[in-house]
Amino acid sequence: MKKILIYTLPLLLLFSCIGKKEGGSEATETAEANIIKITSEQFKTSGMQLGELSLQTFIDEIACRGFLIAPTDGIAKISTPIAGTVEKVLVKTGDFVNQGQVVCNVSGTEFLDLQQQFAEASANYQKAKIDYERAKVLRAENIGAEKDFTALESTYKISLAIYNALKVRIQALRINPSQIENGQMYTSFPVASPISGFITKIGAVIGQYVDMQNELAEVVNVNRLQLQLSVFETNLQKLKVGQKVRFNVCGRWEQSIDATLISVGKTINPDTRAIDCIAQIGDVDRSKLVNQSYAEAKIMVDNLETKALPANAVQKEEKEYFVFVLDKQEGDKYFLKKTKVEVGKINDSYIEILSGLPEGKQVVVNGIEML
Repeated sequence: MKKILIYTLPLLLLFSCIGKKEGGSEATETAEANIIKITSEQFKTSGMQLGELSLQTFIDEIACRGFLIAPTDGIAKISTPIAGTVEKVLVKTGDFVNQGQVVCNVSGTEFLDLQQQFAEASANYQKAKIDYERAKVLRAENIGAEKDFTALESTYKISLAIYNALKVRIQALRINPSQIENGQMYTSFPVASPISGFITKIGAVIGQYVDMQNELAEVVNVNRLQLQLSVFETNLQKLKVGQKVRFNVCGRWEQSIDATLISVGKTINPDTRAIDCIAQIGDVDRSKLVNQSYAEAKIMVDNLETKALPANAVQKEEKEYFVFVLDKQEGDKYFLKKTKVEVGKINDSYIEILSGLPEGKQVVVNGIEML
C-alpha cells in the first residue's frame, strides 16, 4: 500500500498541473478572441473615431393606436324633412360640397299636400286679419258686440298660428313661401348639406321612396378631423392635456403628423382596459386625410437625461448589443475589445447605455461596421 501511494500521488499532482495549465490557456484564448488589433493606418482609413459616454435627453413616449374621427360638428348625415321620392341626385362620393349646396331633389304627394295646406292657411289668415282689423276699429268706437269682436280676434290668432307653423315648414324645405301664396306650386324641393365637406356616402337612389329615417348622404368636414387614441390604463397617470403627439396614418407611414392632446377620457373600456383620448391635429394638408383612418401614435409625456453613446457606436447582433472598447494602445496599434452592454432608450441619434461599459473607457463611436 505504501508503494502504491508513493507512485500514485506524483501522478495525480502532474495531471492536476496539466489540467490547470490547459484551463488557463483556454481562458487566455477566449479573452484574446474578443480583442481586435488594428493599426493606426487602418483606424484612419476606416474613418474610426473614439468617444465616451455623454449626457443626452431622451423623450419618454407612450406608443398607442387610434383613428381619425370627425367631431359632432364636423360630420352630417343628410335626410329629408318630409317623405317623398328621390327625383335627382346631384353629387357623388368624393365630391366637395359647400354648406347649403343641394345634394338631391325630392318630390311626392306629401310635399304637394303641404303646399296646398299652406296656401289655404295663407288665404284664411289674410281674411281673418282683415276681419279682425275692421272689427278692432269698430270696437274702438263702441260699435258691435263684445262677443263678436272676441270671436273674430280668436279666429285671427288661430289662423295666424296655423299660417306661421306651415310657413316655417315650407322655409325648412328651402323654397319661397311667397310663390306658393301666389298660387305657384313647386314640383319638388331641394335637400341641402348643412355643413361644408366631402361626400363620404351616398344613400339616395333616383326613384327611391325616402322618409326622415333614411340617410341620403354623409358629409365630413376634413378640416375638423381629430385623432382619437386608445391608451392603456397603466399609462393613465402620465397623460396631461397639452402634451405633444406624433402620429402616422395608414397609407402614409413615411410622413409623421404633429398633434396636441386636448382631452383625456374618464372611462376605461372594460374589454381593452384602455381609455380614449382626443388630440387636435396640427398644421397639415387636411384634404388628404380620411375619416376613420387607422393611426399609430406616440405621446411625448416626459424628458429624461441619461448617459448614452451615438447610435453608430453600438452593434446589434440578434437581441444583444455590443460596443468596441479601447483596451490599450501600443505604438501605432489599437487593441479593441468587443464588449456586451445593456441598452435602454433608443432614438435616431443616441442609445442609452445601462450597464456593461467599463468606467472611463473610450469606445469606437464611428466606423464600427469595418470591425
